[in-house]
Amino acid sequence: MKLKIVLLSCIYLFSPLSYAEKSEPKNEVDVVVDAPSGLRPCCAFGINMKSKLSIIPVPFFRVNNIVEVSDLASHHYNDGTQGVMASLAGNAEELNGLIYTSRGGIIDTAHVRDTGDNTFYLYNQIRGNLGIEMQRVLEAELRERVINLYPIPFDFNAQEQLKAEINLSGILAFRLAQWHEAAQWFGFTSVAGFKEYPSAYSPEDLYSNMLGAIIAMEIIEANPDLTLADYQIQYPIAFLKHLKELGAQDGARTKEVMDGLDGHWWDSKKRLPDKWVVKTRDYQPRLTITPHWGDSDERETLSLEPYAYLEKWGDATFVATNHERHFKALPAQLTNKSTWTVADLSDIAAFAKAADDKEKLSNNHLIKGQ
Repeated sequence: MKLKIVLLSCIYLFSPLSYAEKSEPKNEVDVVVDAPSGLRPCCAFGINMKSKLSIIPVPFFRVNNIVEVSDLASHHYNDGTQGVMASLAGNAEELNGLIYTSRGGIIDTAHVRDTGDNTFYLYNQIRGNLGIEMQRVLEAELRERVINLYPIPFDFNAQEQLKAEINLSGILAFRLAQWHEAAQWFGFTSVAGFKEYPSAYSPEDLYSNMLGAIIAMEIIEANPDLTLADYQIQYPIAFLKHLKELGAQDGARTKEVMDGLDGHWWDSKKRLPDKWVVKTRDYQPRLTITPHWGDSDERETLSLEPYAYLEKWGDATFVATNHERHFKALPAQLTNKSTWTVADLSDIAAFAKAADDKEKLSNNHLIKGQ
């Protein structure tokens, strides 16, 4: 839902409707960790981007997506739909955007935080329940997103079980991020009437998502009993540490890199929500990711592959709803299935890539090996 800030701004400019702002947080001792609802309003892949409402250009409105490390010291769990108008006004406590790192390429901080929050939520559901049958149905994104735990015995000791539950939470949160990319390509909307095509399979997304899961797994492992308040304090500390290790750069360097990618990876001449604002996409739903950009050959590869074996105890599935018309172009081997598993994500991504490769505006050849 990276386009939400753009789309809601258009509505805000041309409509009398108002949007309620997030209220002050309650005392978070003993607060139940609810499932994140919606994703953070943030960043299409580009800078100083223009937007339009339907076919009408929106004057004087551009999205400046660049942030500095110093902007990222606050983190608010589930800061999606609740903080939209604060983001528009520029006075949100939690800020998000793109930041260039010399070892991790371009990081979308909203994606980092969203997958971190999903990891923390799933950990609170999974902890102590490994090997027990359980199901959690999450907010639909064209299809219902369902987290399943299976009654499969294990021989872990207590410490190993805890570690397994933390790692399973991270990989399942990342699976949700993989699905989100597919749902956007097929027309998922978080604001009625506005497709999120530019965000689908955006080349920085999944690396950022995986980084978010890894950060959350790290802070949970350090303090398995952390409360929601603890999580909101610890997450930005760990995030800033990882950004430093990845060689985070200042805003001027991020702008320089993004300007260099203009016309190849993204197109500043297009207006959001035109799909071809983003010209080069990364479709492959893998568990090991090397960034597409960096200042040296020492790019930092991230991987959740070592934890894939845990998915026999729990997995993410995507169950048919009344929105199946969005998927009618898919081959019958997929449309005939009421439940998709993560194994189907590769076929769905391959279909999307094949369709986009036929478009003259696509530059997908810039990503080798997909």
